[in-house]
Amino acid sequence: MLIISDNDFLCRKFHEIIQEGNFKNTNFTFSISPCSKIEDFYISKEKDLFVYNLKKTDDVDFIIQNFDLVFSIHCKQIFPVTLVNGIRCINIHPGYNPMTRGWYPQVFSIIYDLPAGTTIHEIDIKLDHGKIIARGTVEKENFDTSETLYKKILNKEIALLGQNLKSIINNAYETIDPESDGNLFLKKDFKNLLELDLREKTTVGAFIKKLRALTHGDFKNAFFIDPKTKKKIYVSLNLQIEDDE
Repeated sequence: MLIISDNDFLCRKFHEIIQEGNFKNTNFTFSISPCSKIEDFYISKEKDLFVYNLKKTDDVDFIIQNFDLVFSIHCKQIFPVTLVNGIRCINIHPGYNPMTRGWYPQVFSIIYDLPAGTTIHEIDIKLDHGKIIARGTVEKENFDTSETLYKKILNKEIALLGQNLKSIINNAYETIDPESDGNLFLKKDFKNLLELDLREKTTVGAFIKKLRALTHGDFKNAFFIDPKTKKKIYVSLNLQIEDDE
């Protein structure tokens, strides 16, 4: 089994699940894409970590010839048709399919009041589109930002992985078809949200919701253009719940 990821946290948690489970008959290989650096992954201290570029035919052919199963965990690469058709490929997606397919699903979950959660699914030729193996929602609060909601989703992903990994490895699971094509959000859709129009008329609620969706730690997401300097002024939201008395 090949695990390919660009998320250090999930790699470490996946490794913990393997260590706690009984997977003696399965060999696990961890890898990353060229988008990441090996030194950024803690697991590289315990295991060899490989780099596979899915745009390279030689890398794709090697994977097909040497593995029985590929598991994508927040991999930033698109799986090519030859790989999907040549070997069983599974994806864990930080969105509730088919409602929030694509990039940064927690952002669009907040903005459009869509379910937030995670989905384990077979990979087909469309983005976050294949048959669903397991999925679950997380509770979304009015004080959640992109960052806090994403952390909830990560924890849900770890739980679903632990519950379903053995059946996935043994190819002993049932799937359901997505109810529809749902919503597909691309990276350009996210970028189109970032610039705030100072002349836009909206409600306080809608504006707060947008800033919640675009606030993610130290990331510089939402901005407006200063009319005087013509420079970007970045904006984020700081929310604090009232203490119980």
